[in-house]
Amino acid sequence: MSVLRIDVDRGHRATSIPRLCWLLRRAGYRPRCLSQVRSPSGKGWHVEVEVSPQPRSLAELVALQVILGSDRAREACNLHRARMVEQGKVPAWWAKRWNVLYVA
Repeated sequence: MSVLRIDVDRGHRATSIPRLCWLLRRAGYRPRCLSQVRSPSGKGWHVEVEVSPQPRSLAELVALQVILGSDRAREACNLHRARMVEQGKVPAWWAKRWNVLYVA
């Protein structure tokens, strides 16, 4: 299983849980576990969704995060980082950290 990390910024609304589940099912995934917490800034939300089956690529994982309402600028950067990870162009320690929700 994989964890989708969704960053919802101020001025945007987090996708409702029923809608999020519907979108995942439409894309061929099942939500297994979900957490939603206020971002440390207090201005947005951090949502984590464990899904099954695992996305076939990191780019597919990024696409799912966008579909579920994650910040598009964040996901544009994530797409670039995902490509670099899949091409082996980053150190192993960075490959584990390409899709983070920042704390500060």
